[in-house]
Amino acid sequence: MILSLRLENWKSHSSSSFKFGKGTNILLGRMGSGKSSVLDALSFALYGTFPKMSRRDQAVENLVSMGSMAPYAAVALEFEKGGAKYEVVRRIGKRISDAEARLNGKLVQRGPKAVTDYIISVLGVDYELFTRAIYSEQNRIDYLLSLNPRARKQEIDWLLGLGDFDQAREAAQAAGTKLTEQSGIFAAEADPEKMQQASKKIAELESQKKEIGQSFEKLRAAQADLSSRLKAAEAGLSSLEKLRAVFRREQTECERLSGQLERLLRESEGRVKPAIGEIEALSGKKARAELELKSSREKARQLQLGLSSSKSNLAVAESRLKAAEEAQGRKAALAEKLRQLTSGKILETLEKELAEEKGELENMLLLHAALHAQEEELKKSVDALLSASAKCPVCDSDLSGGKAKALAEEKQVQIDEAALLAKKHIEEVADKRAKAALLEKSLMDAKSCQSELGRIASAAEDPADLAKKIAEAGALKDRLESELLALEKGASEIEYLVEAVRKSFDETERLERLFADRESTQARLQQAQQKLSSLAFDEQKYERAREEAGALRVETARAETEMAGEGRQLALIEEMLVLEKTSLAFLQEKAAMAKKYSEAAQSMSIYKNSLVAAQSEMRSALVEEINEALGEVWPAVYPYSDYSGVKIEADEKDYRLLMQKGEWLEVDAVASGGERACLCLALRISFATVLTPDVSWLILDEPTHNLDSDAVLMLSDAINTKIPSIVEQTFVITHDPMLGETGEGAVFRLERDKAKNEFTRVSLG
Repeated sequence: MILSLRLENWKSHSSSSFKFGKGTNILLGRMGSGKSSVLDALSFALYGTFPKMSRRDQAVENLVSMGSMAPYAAVALEFEKGGAKYEVVRRIGKRISDAEARLNGKLVQRGPKAVTDYIISVLGVDYELFTRAIYSEQNRIDYLLSLNPRARKQEIDWLLGLGDFDQAREAAQAAGTKLTEQSGIFAAEADPEKMQQASKKIAELESQKKEIGQSFEKLRAAQADLSSRLKAAEAGLSSLEKLRAVFRREQTECERLSGQLERLLRESEGRVKPAIGEIEALSGKKARAELELKSSREKARQLQLGLSSSKSNLAVAESRLKAAEEAQGRKAALAEKLRQLTSGKILETLEKELAEEKGELENMLLLHAALHAQEEELKKSVDALLSASAKCPVCDSDLSGGKAKALAEEKQVQIDEAALLAKKHIEEVADKRAKAALLEKSLMDAKSCQSELGRIASAAEDPADLAKKIAEAGALKDRLESELLALEKGASEIEYLVEAVRKSFDETERLERLFADRESTQARLQQAQQKLSSLAFDEQKYERAREEAGALRVETARAETEMAGEGRQLALIEEMLVLEKTSLAFLQEKAAMAKKYSEAAQSMSIYKNSLVAAQSEMRSALVEEINEALGEVWPAVYPYSDYSGVKIEADEKDYRLLMQKGEWLEVDAVASGGERACLCLALRISFATVLTPDVSWLILDEPTHNLDSDAVLMLSDAINTKIPSIVEQTFVITHDPMLGETGEGAVFRLERDKAKNEFTRVSLG
């Protein structure tokens, strides 16, 4: 019995749990609420797949809830069998596929395939049998009655597991036909006359092969003898060629040395060989002259460096003198400017005058502010008098009789006088401010001049001292130039002497090498002539050996050509022999294959007839068992007595469904919608009890599809009150609330707003 099922992120279920009991368990909800997903999850938990998934109508990525953002979906199923409690958990997603099985809480298997194999061994029901006998897909409760005879036969054969016999029989028929055709093809190719001709040709070729083989062996022996003689002749010729090469090389060396000696004799003719020690004396003289020249050049280089330094110092002194003279002029100009700016006064006096001017300006600004305040005060008094009543607003004295106006006019005269005085004072302030600004600028310019004068005075040099230094540097330069000129003249004379000594040394050295080469060449020529006379080389003997080896090569090549011709002919005969033998073997093989395929076709015919007999016998046995089951199930699911029984009759063309009302009648001719629904339900129960006797489960998905209200009521009564007495546990998926109103089993209500893509909500009752 299935105890519970949990779904996490499975299709429209975020987190749903179901506790199942014995009897009928109904999952009730509108279309799209997630009912069928529960049965898909139950099948997936047991076998790792479900009908839509096995048909590839459902992709793996669509199993995970879209709104959950989870990486995988998970299902967990608990069931009991034989007193033991089993639990299966599977997880699946794009990057995960995992499963585990537990027995009484202990882990027994892990991995999708291992868990599936374990569940099959526990239940004794594989996935195919589960979908055929237990799991009725959506809207398929009465589909058997709507099929034509051929389709109904195929469907019931599939439900009973007999469909494989049809496929095997058709395959056997096709294979037998193919084997018979192939046997005929092989028999046509295996012509006895062709086989006789091939045997005769093979005998002829074998005889030719023997004759040519004997001739070939004679030629090979002759060729071997010629090859041996040629090898000996070539070995002797090779020794003579080596001796000849040495003789020619020594002869060429004698001729070369004779020519070289003749050239050296002509070159040394009329010349005297240098005396012993003459080269060494000239070498010492040349070394001393070169050392003296090197010393003279070093002195000239030192003088040149001193002259360059003297010229540089002179240029620097002249530049400094020019700068000192320019500084004297600048100093005089700045002193004149400073005198004009200060008018002969010292800077402290100017600073004191500027401070006094700024003090007077500040006092004038304070006085101007006081005058402005007095003027404002008088204006306020006039305004107060003109707007006052009969009494003074300040002293409360009597102002009637024109006194207020007279006072206002008097105050106005004071205001006008104050305005004139303020205007005159403003002009004086402006003059004072301009005078102070001019004095401040003169002071700043004077300070700048004084600073520049100080800088010039600290940096300036005395022109007289600089003129003295220039005179000294000029005298040194002239002296160095004179010394350098004299040294360069002496160096030229030394260079001429060195060159003469070098020429004398080179000529003496060349003569010594010339006489040494002449003596060495003369000695080598004598040695070469002695070696040449010691070589015993006979040109005529060499020519005879070469001609003999050439004749043997020609004769050997001719023998090899003849042997190659015989060999090619022998190889051709062998190839023809192989082809003929292959052809004969091919014909013999075709004859054997024709016999083999004929025997296989006979065996396939026997196998096909055996399949037909086995299928018929099994069909009869299964139909008999199903009819026995229908005899028990029908009274339990059909509430009336007008049809006392139902049964199936089967032959090779159709399964006929019959109902008994006195006599056996065809269901299609007499049954109403409710009666048809009860009949189909009885068939499903019978199939399940016969095909899966150890698992008392029945799963129905939308069994009320296309049924009228009477048929629904009849089916509801059977599902809720009758089936539990036959099947231990039934699962019904429906949108019809009538199925869940009359029974005692568990009813799960599933709700979901599909338009808002909500998750499924599950409630009990």
